[in-house]
Amino acid sequence: MIINITLFFFLFIALLYFGKFILLPFFLALFIYVVIKALSEKLLHFFNKSLGLKIHKIAAIFVMFTTIFSIFYFFWIILKFNLLGVKENAFNYQNNLEIFLDIYLSSPLGSFIPLDNFLNSMDLMKIFSKILNNLSNFAGNFSFIVIFLIFFIIEEKYFIKKINLIFQKKNFEILKKINSDIFYYFQLKTFTSTITGILTFMVLFFLNNDLAPTFGVFAFLLNFIPFIGSLLSVVIPFIFSMIQFLNFLEPILTLLLLLITQVFIGNILEPKLMGNTLNISPLVMIIFLALMGKIWGVAGMFLSVPMLVVILIILSRFQKTKKIAILLSDKGDS
Repeated sequence: MIINITLFFFLFIALLYFGKFILLPFFLALFIYVVIKALSEKLLHFFNKSLGLKIHKIAAIFVMFTTIFSIFYFFWIILKFNLLGVKENAFNYQNNLEIFLDIYLSSPLGSFIPLDNFLNSMDLMKIFSKILNNLSNFAGNFSFIVIFLIFFIIEEKYFIKKINLIFQKKNFEILKKINSDIFYYFQLKTFTSTITGILTFMVLFFLNNDLAPTFGVFAFLLNFIPFIGSLLSVVIPFIFSMIQFLNFLEPILTLLLLLITQVFIGNILEPKLMGNTLNISPLVMIIFLALMGKIWGVAGMFLSVPMLVVILIILSRFQKTKKIAILLSDKGDS
């Protein structure tokens, strides 16, 4: 049993690694599809029950499809124009970075924490250019995700029919559980991520940070990545604030206000809304997050929690693998 599970685990990792080019857009499209499907059902319920109007299922899916991709496009436009504007001042930021490096090296902290090699290697013009290139590449590759998504929508009716014919009712319930849990997670996470992004933008805009819109969008996206996302949402704006202003007031205020935001969202709001919804051990989550980050990069980190939810649900529904599900769970429940 243990040998079989170990072998399956290594085969699973190998499949994710070597099949990245096809599996990554496939899983991204699949999770977007789950969200679109659930939102379209809520839209249908709202029109049918609340307003007494009947709209076709395809129309509801098209509305949610258009809405979600309009949001993605809006984010892309914000990032592109904000980064292009800041890129023009990259020379000034680079000069500030060199001044900051001289100040840092002459301070007592510079001898205890030697960051001179790291700071000297930072070329802000190259960093901004690389981010813009990655955005452009992602926009080009996003078409692959859209193609998968369209086929999911077209094949939905026949897919459900095939599932009913192939699987037992018990196994079909697993798919329904996966669908509802993933949507519930994304629903709550999107809500808390939106608040995080807005508060981050407001704090940085109030402090005249040149990258306030970009960091607001990043905070929204990074909030989907457990643990590391919240840390990056604070540290990166703090570092840029030091480079931009070359004083202590704005960076310290940036650090304190963003920490308060992250503590409020991560330690008060999210636990209150989610409770023990995920039921995943934090240690397991960190290990899987690191593993997916190594295999699929940032997108893998984004998908790590939904994939763990799916794995935990499947393992908990079969007697032979239930003990593994208990081991992966937060408090031994499965």
